[in-house]
Amino acid sequence: MEAREPLEVVARLRAAVAGAMFVEAYTIQPDGRVNLRGQLLLPPEAAYRNLRPRVEAEGYIPYLRPSGDRYELAAIPGALPMAQSRPLINLALFIATLISVVFTGGLTAEGYSLTNGLLFGAALLGILGVHEAGHYIVGRLRGAPVSLPYFIPLPAPFSFVGTLGAVIVQRAPFEDRRALLEIAAAGPLAGFIVAVPLFVLGIWLSDVQPLPPPGSYVTLGDSLLTRLVGVLRFGRAYPADGYDIMLHPIGLGAWIGLLITAINLIPAGQLDGGHIAYALLGPRARYLSYAMIAIMLGLSLVATSWLLWAVLLFLFGRDHPLPLNEAVRLRPQDYALVVAAAAIFVLTFVPRPIY
Repeated sequence: MEAREPLEVVARLRAAVAGAMFVEAYTIQPDGRVNLRGQLLLPPEAAYRNLRPRVEAEGYIPYLRPSGDRYELAAIPGALPMAQSRPLINLALFIATLISVVFTGGLTAEGYSLTNGLLFGAALLGILGVHEAGHYIVGRLRGAPVSLPYFIPLPAPFSFVGTLGAVIVQRAPFEDRRALLEIAAAGPLAGFIVAVPLFVLGIWLSDVQPLPPPGSYVTLGDSLLTRLVGVLRFGRAYPADGYDIMLHPIGLGAWIGLLITAINLIPAGQLDGGHIAYALLGPRARYLSYAMIAIMLGLSLVATSWLLWAVLLFLFGRDHPLPLNEAVRLRPQDYALVVAAAAIFVLTFVPRPIY
């Protein structure tokens, strides 16, 4: 590869940003990074999209951010990775997860019920699938290098759910906070829209039965939403007086889907809620991550499963990667997504999921 002199590199980068940025000063770092400082000639979003392909053509990754009353473009040697979906692997994992969920969902005290497994699996995987589709579709519309969803099977006896959920991989940074917010919020919002009617249907198909002897069953905790739906259906809150709601398989699948939605919306690290928090607060979102870790530790006194989440968030979720364009800020209409996500989190969060 041909090596270029530092001043030649600066000249080429200045030419690449011409028309989008007027460069007033520059610095060259020992690692090859070039910082250009000056004024934007276009609005931040338009300026970045104008200069980005030309800077990348020079072999640099452009990061734009405010710097006092000016803007700074950090050109870092390298190239952003592209999305690398392997459809056969995605399909194989989905089929394995489908089998795992249907098998796990069909286990009952009386034996195995394929009907229960199919109804449970359709509800749960329908919610998870729509959730991930929301991320994927909005990501593709935003030009983000997102992969197809990877479903994660985890059959009984390791899990009473049959899956650890699904993830979409994006190896490159988000373009800006607006893209980050839209892609992050799309999944929980889409999943919630499907989960609520499924849970209402599941509750409608459920009935109230006497509780079996202690130690032979588990009780599912309530969120504000599930408690409200249960009270509207049966006229009072359960469990009570030795009776509880025996959830239909569709209701159970939807309950788990709503729980997964709530966990994804925890405003910490690289969960969907962490992305939304960063879009709103920027680097200050790390303090919210620390606060959520402390809250998880407190909740572990009520449900030990939150201790695992506290540890995972501490190890992997305290900081958030920088978007490429920090010069773009949220618009007033963007805050509607933040409010919607916060409302869903409040409605679906379960302090004590299982006891």
